[in-house]
Amino acid sequence: MRYRACVVLAMVSLASPVAAQDMKQHWAWCLNKDNAFAADQGMAGCTAVIQANQGTPKDMATAFRSRGNVYADKGQPDRAIEDYDQALRLNVGDAETYYKRGNVYVTKAQYDRAIQDYDQAILLEPTYVLALNNRGIAWRRKGENNRAIQDYDRLIRLKPGDAGAFLNRGIAYASLRQYDRAIQDYDEAVRLNPDYAEAYYVRGDARRHKGENDRALKDFDQALRANPKMADAVNGRGLVYVSWAQGDRAIEEFDQALRLNPDFALAFNNRGYVLSLMGHYDRAIEDYDKALRLDPDNSLFLTNRGRAWQRKDQDDRAIQDFDRVIRLDPNAAVFSMRGSSYSAKGQYDRAIEDFDRALSLSPNDADLFNVRCYAEASAGQLAALASA
Repeated sequence: MRYRACVVLAMVSLASPVAAQDMKQHWAWCLNKDNAFAADQGMAGCTAVIQANQGTPKDMATAFRSRGNVYADKGQPDRAIEDYDQALRLNVGDAETYYKRGNVYVTKAQYDRAIQDYDQAILLEPTYVLALNNRGIAWRRKGENNRAIQDYDRLIRLKPGDAGAFLNRGIAYASLRQYDRAIQDYDEAVRLNPDYAEAYYVRGDARRHKGENDRALKDFDQALRANPKMADAVNGRGLVYVSWAQGDRAIEEFDQALRLNPDFALAFNNRGYVLSLMGHYDRAIEDYDKALRLDPDNSLFLTNRGRAWQRKDQDDRAIQDFDRVIRLDPNAAVFSMRGSSYSAKGQYDRAIEDFDRALSLSPNDADLFNVRCYAEASAGQLAALASA
């Protein structure tokens, strides 16, 4: 019996170093320094570490966070959040995990929850520039551009050589239609990074909105020199040609943008818009259909398709699109357009209701008064005929 006991002890002593070596390898895969291993291998390493549960709570939190990172990279946000939640239960003071979870909430368009996580990350590490940057992005996507600018101001004070911070602040200014201030920031971004394709593109877009189309085109060209596959810049060139009433040139640009990015919904919309201007309504509607398959609730795409249906005298289909727009974004223009379709169908009472709603949103629009007067006159003529 004594001999057997010695054998068992010997086997245990030999097995332990092997298990330790295995765990070391699992940790190496899990942490995946410099992305030396494939994502699945990294995930397998983290899972092995988590299942072994041999480390401190802080170590286990790191394993959960690392596996969450892999899930996030693989486009599995819910599983990533589960792992980040577990990591924070084990290590509530880890700013990086709050930051990473915030990033995933941004991909899910849950901006309030993202901002809460970025708030916590910044509370734990006040100079966490990545969290400041991404909180600014979340504020901007919520439409709160002034709060985004505050974050970028703070970021620029911490890191004045960050071209991306100037770019993002410029985008926030552009969203507020403060194009001159936006251009100042884009100028600084390209001064800091002369090959910054995106900065040239957004500066061109700001100049286009200001009506400076020659300068806009030069910026789009510069963006394409820095990144020849930048579909946004090609689309921007197309919009310049639209403003110059060069429809064929514009369509060539939108075609090229779609070759570079076949899922570019805005380029389908823009090409459809030009085709509609040229009277090619069926082809325009095909493009709007493609845009809407990619972005089903885009009110601009729905409005443009509705207008194309109107021009084909298919007012029932136009009204269907305008109905959807009104549910998404009730505005004076779409009430006016739907009213016009009702008027074309001889439904003057419904047309007058829509023109009234449009006027309640845009009370100084003289054209709306005119079309309402026309509808009222037409309704009166019908009533007179009915009573004759």
